[in-house]
Amino acid sequence: MVNNKKDRHPGLKGTFLKYLSELEVVDYRVIISVVFLVMFGLIMIYSASSAQYGISMMKKQLIVGVGGIVAMLLISYVDYHIYARWAGAIYLFSVLSLFLVKVPGLGVTKNGASRWIEIAGQSFQPSELMKPAMVILMAYLLTQVGRKLTYLKADIYLFIPGIIAVGFILVVTKNLSTALIVLGIIAVMFFVAHPDKKIWRWVGICLLAAIVLALIYYNTVILKQHAAGDSFRTNRILAWLYPDEYSDVSMQSRYSLYAIGFGGLLGRGLGSGTMKYYIPEPMNDFIFAVIAEELGLVGCALVLFLFIYQIWRILAVARHARDLAGSYMALGIGIHVALQVILNIGVATSLLPNTGISLPYISYGGTALLLQLCEMGIVLNISRQIPGRRIKVQGTEQQEREHTARQQSKIA
Repeated sequence: MVNNKKDRHPGLKGTFLKYLSELEVVDYRVIISVVFLVMFGLIMIYSASSAQYGISMMKKQLIVGVGGIVAMLLISYVDYHIYARWAGAIYLFSVLSLFLVKVPGLGVTKNGASRWIEIAGQSFQPSELMKPAMVILMAYLLTQVGRKLTYLKADIYLFIPGIIAVGFILVVTKNLSTALIVLGIIAVMFFVAHPDKKIWRWVGICLLAAIVLALIYYNTVILKQHAAGDSFRTNRILAWLYPDEYSDVSMQSRYSLYAIGFGGLLGRGLGSGTMKYYIPEPMNDFIFAVIAEELGLVGCALVLFLFIYQIWRILAVARHARDLAGSYMALGIGIHVALQVILNIGVATSLLPNTGISLPYISYGGTALLLQLCEMGIVLNISRQIPGRRIKVQGTEQQEREHTARQQSKIA
């Protein structure tokens, strides 16, 4: 028998290869898409804001972006089941945080809207917390309800927290865009999870009722305000319907369309756009118009491709997740990204009235960017726990077999 320390142990290289072969890995394609979109957003924020603010806005977004990516990578190691167990507490905290905008000295009003709080010179938008909070809560509730989804009581039970959240968002912060996204997340997650195909009949009835109510609202409220010249509550809808008569309110949308038209196929060149000097705060909700003017149809197509690719990868993670909780959570995050992209581009192209919805990862805004990156961290953790997701190291098993054979021959 040969007692050789070198032969008794596989060595540093063998240990490292064995560790790699057993390591659970994340979907790096999601990380690549996120990093690329954040970097692209920094470039476009600088292009849109440099004339008025210099490099300051890009620097602020860069700090949040770097911190958010670090947080995303750290969260990717936190078991997503922890969020499911604390879903109720996260939801309650998010609802209560909405009332902070009403606290004197803490709440901040910008452009006539009280949606922000300011702490140590930093502004935060509490309503943004409701988006990931509702994703986590709906994933937990759908998992708990399970097959009982076919019962009406279970359906009502699922919708109550969402209705409460949407109601508080509208009443407390008057943030219609966030309310629409939260409602969309709830509805799509519910209908995707619902096993009863008869529910789609109710979907049709609800859509028809929504159209009827919209027509009633238009004829009884909007037309009267339009005739009276009172656009206090519905000025954005009126500006969308009558852009020439509400030129001040519709200015952003009109200049956005000009920018898209001027961009053409290849655009005017990065930094060479002119409509950004006329659109108020172009680095925020209308940054897609800046992209269209400076990079043209090709640049817009690239951005859309990256979003579609990322959403596809998120849905792939949802499909192969370890359990229903992970599947629903990834699905909700994918729905959140998709809805926000659709609504933002719809506003920029005047297909929808201006509701103040940012473009994920690209629009300027620290709260939104940080929470979006944290959501991606949850997706990465779900992908890390997909069964069978390991690093495949060529030669590892062969080296282990050879080492075992050498040991047996030496013992013999």
